[in-house]
Formats: sequence, C-alpha cells, structure tokens
Amino acid sequence: MKNIILTLAIITKSIFVFAQTEVAKPLVNWLTIQEALEKNKTTPKKILIDCYTSWCGWCKVMDKNTFSNPNIAAYINQNFYAVKFNAETFDTIMYKEKQYVNKGTGNRPPHELAIEILKGQMSYPTIVYMDEKSDLITAVPGYMTPDQIEPVLIFFSQDIYKQLPYDKFKEYFELTFKDSVKREELVKWQSLEEVTKLMQKTPKKVIIDFYADYSPLSKIMHKATYSNPVISKYINDNYYAVKIDALTKDTLEYFGQKYINEGKEHPFNQFAVTLLQGKMSFPSVVYISEANQLISAVPGYMSPMVLEPILEFFAKDIYKSETYDNFRKDFKTQLTP
Repeated sequence: MKNIILTLAIITKSIFVFAQTEVAKPLVNWLTIQEALEKNKTTPKKILIDCYTSWCGWCKVMDKNTFSNPNIAAYINQNFYAVKFNAETFDTIMYKEKQYVNKGTGNRPPHELAIEILKGQMSYPTIVYMDEKSDLITAVPGYMTPDQIEPVLIFFSQDIYKQLPYDKFKEYFELTFKDSVKREELVKWQSLEEVTKLMQKTPKKVIIDFYADYSPLSKIMHKATYSNPVISKYINDNYYAVKIDALTKDTLEYFGQKYINEGKEHPFNQFAVTLLQGKMSFPSVVYISEANQLISAVPGYMSPMVLEPILEFFAKDIYKSETYDNFRKDFKTQLTP
C-alpha cells in the first residue's frame, strides 16, 4: 500500500511540474513569412515582421512583456498578418519572385531577406511593416513596451503614415491619451434637434462626425484635430457641426425622420448606417448641403492638415465643378507648420 501511495505521489508531482513548465500558447497569431505572403494574395492585410535572433535578449523581453500583452496581441491579430522571422535562419524564402538564402559567411550570418528588409541595419529586435501588397513600408528598430508600440501599430495599420510624420502623430496620441488637462471644446457642436431648427431658419451646410468609443482614432481626431484653432474656426464659420456616437441606442430624429438602434443584425444606429451607406468605419465625417442633401461621407482619421482642404472643398461648393485632386494642388493652408 505504501508503495502505491508513493508511486501516486511521484506521478502527481511529475504532472504538477510538467504543468508548471508547459509553454503558454502565444497570444499573437504568428505565421511564417511564406504563410503571410500567401494569405496576402487572397485577403490583403498589412504585415508585421518581428525580426529576432536566438541570442537576442531584448527580443525575448519583448516577447514576454509586449507581444504577451492581451490588448497589443488583439490589435496585431486584427490588423496585421504577424510574422516571427529569425534573421539568421537557413531557410530558403521566396519574396517578390526572388529567392533568398543564408550564405552562412562570417560569425552569426544574417539571412539575405533580413539584410534587404532591414536595409543592412542588423539590429534586434526590429519590427518591419509591409503594406497590403507586401511592399516594405519601413523598419522600426529597438525594444518597445506595450505603451511605446501601441501608437506605432495604429500609425501603420490605419495608413496615417501617408498623411503626417510619426512624431506629429505621437504628439496627437499623447495629447489624447496622456494629457489629463480638460480642454474647452472649440467646435460649437450642436444636437440633431438643434441643427434641424437652425437649418429651417438659416440654411447652412452640416458636418456630422460619426465616432465609436472603441476607436482610438475617433478620440485622437476629437482631441487633436477639432481642437486646432484654424480647423475649429473654419467649421464654426461654415457649418453646423454635430458629433454622434454611431452605436448610440438613443432614438435620433432629423427633419421628422426617426432612427433607432435595433441591436439585432449590427450594433449601429440606423442614422449612421443610412448616412454612411453601410460602410461602418470610424471616424467618418459626413457633409450635408444647405438643401439637406447628402454631399459625401469621408471615412478615416484626418489630421488638421488633411481635414482643412476637405472642409473648404465642400464649404465653397468646389466639389460641383472640380475634382478634389485638382483643387488640392493649388490649395493654400492657413495652418502653421
């Protein structure tokens, strides 16, 4: 009997030790480079490549502290194909119809593909970002905490890199999420009911900002774009401004028409679905004419530099006679650098 008890104790202890040492499944859905490239052919998405080596200590710290953060992992999984790439692997990799290998010369030889996407700057960890066509956007070297990488992920995943430098976006990001000072709203936001009455008395174009609380870019646009004095003054001078939570469960009424949120097939209010024509991306800005006709719905985050010409394009009815691209060529900004 004693032998049986002792045996059970040993087995139980062994199981406990195994459970303690079992490696937890990564929160990020890591792929190989080839897997990500293949997926990108049928379902385009940006690619994030974590370039590491087996001897890199900070790479391991980033795995433990950053990529294991549930919020960061969830954002990466939603917006990127994530790749773990050992920069010293001896695997043969095909990229853009070209074969890359590790020629194995020198101490700790890097792979040819690592040399190309890191532009010869062999520093680890480095995160490489590619667009939906698997073309290189840039490589960002160095260890990053969850707080440090969050704005970078948003910057590339939402194409903000196409409209302003990262330092400027980081400034807006920190103003929104790290600045605890409560600031006065510069835009004169009105309710739909108020705008309906104003339009009947004094017709004016209407701008409606549809936002979602889960969208960090909605918050950045409210805090950093609409707080710009040039932007807020232009809106106040030329538009009636409304901001609406696209997920509101309130019944909204506009010019006698009521809109509700049934909460069945989707979480959005009917008013948002109607004006955005089912393209539920946030933030989105809708422009309505003096005659209460929909002019346009413009999706996506807009910095002051991007929003300013759009405001004028619609406010001055230039959209009726000219393309936006032509108008933009000769536009003179009032914003200070």
